[in-house]
Formats: sequence, C-alpha cells, structure tokens
Amino acid sequence: MDYKVKTKQYSLSYISEHFITYHDDFKQLYMLTHEVSSKLENDFLEMEIERALAATTFIIIIDQDFIFLNNYILAFFCKRYIQQATVKQVHCICINTNELPEFHRLESVFYELINFLNRAIRSQENLNYYKVHQDLKKALTEKQCQHLFGLNNYPIILFCSHMNIHQNTYDNARNKSKNSEKYNA
Repeated sequence: MDYKVKTKQYSLSYISEHFITYHDDFKQLYMLTHEVSSKLENDFLEMEIERALAATTFIIIIDQDFIFLNNYILAFFCKRYIQQATVKQVHCICINTNELPEFHRLESVFYELINFLNRAIRSQENLNYYKVHQDLKKALTEKQCQHLFGLNNYPIILFCSHMNIHQNTYDNARNKSKNSEKYNA
C-alpha cells in the first residue's frame, strides 16, 4: 500500500476547532485519561502539553477530521484543555490515503497512556498505583489484553513492570488506598 506523506504545521487552535476522531475501541482508555487529568494540577498539565507538542504527530485528515495515529495525549488535550491556545504549533506528518494505515494504534494509545499515568502518579499525591491499576483493568477488555500482552487480563506484575516500580510500592499503594476507604466509610 502506497502512502503519500508530507510534513505540516498546524496551530493548536486550528486543530482544536476541527473534529478529532477517537477510535471507539479505546473509549474507556480516553475516559480514564479524562478522569486522571481532572485530578492534576495546571502546572503539570501545561508541562504535559509542552511535552506532547515537542513530539512529531502522525495524522490523517479526512473531510476536515483529524485522526491522530500517535500522540494521543495531544489529541486528548486539544479536545479538552486547549481552548485558549492560538499560536502554539503542532508538527505533523500527514499521511494521505483512502484507507487507514495498519499501524498498531492500540499499542500507541496504551503505552502513551502508561507513560502519562506514570508521570502523573509521581507528581500528584492524590493518585496512586493501585487505584490506577484497578481503573486500567476495568478499561481494558479481554480482547485488548490478549492483543497487548497475550493474556486475558492485566496482572499486577506486568503493571509494575510498565510503571517501573517494585511490587512492594504497589502493595503500599493498595494498603494506603484500602485504609483511606475504611476511614471514609
């Protein structure tokens, strides 16, 4: 399959004004991103937006709709947080094709989300590894787990590996979470 590729720059305001297409299979992952980002401080969010802007973004534009093939965190921010953005530029590689390329979008979305969650947990006291793991387990379907890991679920040991933490750190977060649930009940 031949793809025509060209490099372009778009302002954030231009992208934000257009429809950003999300894949329905990833709806739960987007909802988790929204839930976590709503707990984050503005300084952290601004830093994440800058990080996303620094990355090259692969997109397809079909009928004025932007389909992000990577940099899903930037797509999320464009949709949720960048109403005031006007001059910041997004470096894009536009892929012109009639068919969506067979990129592994689930892997891209999942691992970008893992990196975002890892940075968020480390910077915010109100997030912990246990709660995020439980939310990820709920968000991932069995089919997605099979595709990503060759397993039917998302086990603790694999989550700890993705987060680059020891299982004791996870266990401490679980105990802290369960203790706070007792006190709040």
